[in-house]
Amino acid sequence: MKKFVLAVCLLALVVPAVAHAQKVTVLRSDTSADVTKFKTYEWTPGHEALDPAWNKAIIAAIEKQLAVKGLKPGKPGDVLVAYHAVQREDVDLSKFDAKAAAAGTQAAQVIKVGTLALEFRNPATRAVIWRVAGEGAIKDVAPAERDAFIAKMVTALFEQYPAAKK
Repeated sequence: MKKFVLAVCLLALVVPAVAHAQKVTVLRSDTSADVTKFKTYEWTPGHEALDPAWNKAIIAAIEKQLAVKGLKPGKPGDVLVAYHAVQREDVDLSKFDAKAAAAGTQAAQVIKVGTLALEFRNPATRAVIWRVAGEGAIKDVAPAERDAFIAKMVTALFEQYPAAKK
């Protein structure tokens, strides 16, 4: 948990960009929690996108998926919800040119990678009940394409939502 928070704090820089070739991973899932008992949610601070338009679009997409799961906003909420948006740069050495690079050029390709993590917490203990993250290479895009990407990414995150207990 400390490593995740530290990474988020160090990388809490999000630019207007869209991810491609997304990878979704469940980072934590408390199997003892009964998600069917969640009827209301309350936002708790996370690491929001720095661009207000991205922040607004991410929150809207999450709230839409929460409604699909039957949750409504309310205080106090049955569950606390937060999201974390971060970006980093990786180097793609598969495109590395073995020839000596000319002055002022790059010998390898730099790729921007974005991560959108969503977490649910127990309001009484603040313990993480469920955390899922999507990650992928990103590029700058127009607002309509941004909103469509965010909706797709958030839907993919919610596909990993814990199943109801039987």
